Amino acid sequence: MSQRNGSTARRTTTSRSRSLRPPVLCALLVGALATVTACGSDTGDGDSAQRASSVTSASSAAPPSSPSADSAGTSEGSRNERPASHTAQSPPPSAHPAPSHASSSQSAAASGARRVCSKAQLTLAAGRVDVGAGNVYLPLVFTNKGATTCTLTGYPGVSLLDSTDAAIGAPATRRGPTHSPITLPPGGSASAALHTLNEGMTDTPCRRAAARIRVYPPDSFDAMKISARSFRACGGVFEVEAMRSGTGG
Repeated sequence: MSQRNGSTARRTTTSRSRSLRPPVLCALLVGALATVTACGSDTGDGDSAQRASSVTSASSAAPPSSPSADSAGTSEGSRNERPASHTAQSPPPSAHPAPSHASSSQSAAASGARRVCSKAQLTLAAGRVDVGAGNVYLPLVFTNKGATTCTLTGYPGVSLLDSTDAAIGAPATRRGPTHSPITLPPGGSASAALHTLNEGMTDTPCRRAAARIRVYPPDSFDAMKISARSFRACGGVFEVEAMRSGTGG
């Protein structure tokens, strides 16, 4: 009986232990699964973090030359385009001489219209003496003997010379206002009058009679000479007027 009771107790204990195994195993499995899941999630999070850090480091480590190169390429392209457009807008080199040629032509035309008469294209003669009211006028007549038009402006320079070409007194002083430039076509004439006083009009004695009159055309350093026709300056007056058209007769 005791053996049976012991066997029964053993069986009861064995059955109890068997009945207790599934819950314990389930608990162990659940704990193991939880541990595995936690490890897996930790590993996944670590991988994600590593991937994110890898992406971040890769993006930060990526050479900035790509956008810079694009911007540099864009700026370089725009730089290359600007000279091209500027070159396209600027006139070709062959077009530049045209305005300068036109300017040269205009300047030449202007200078041609105001070409000063030179001694080489002028003749000089003494006009008719005009005496009246105590004054004496002797026109100095310039004629253009050249083939081109020229101009005379202002006053000639005049001195009286004796037979040895020595000056008699001071040169003539300027009298009266200036006139506009006188244009002399081929064959045209202009004159400037010498002025003095009749003898005895003042207490100032006359100069001795001149043999020649030396004349510098306006704007010229080349002198011309003509006969004085016994012209002399009296009364302390010896003047020359500005150039005017015509012979002054």
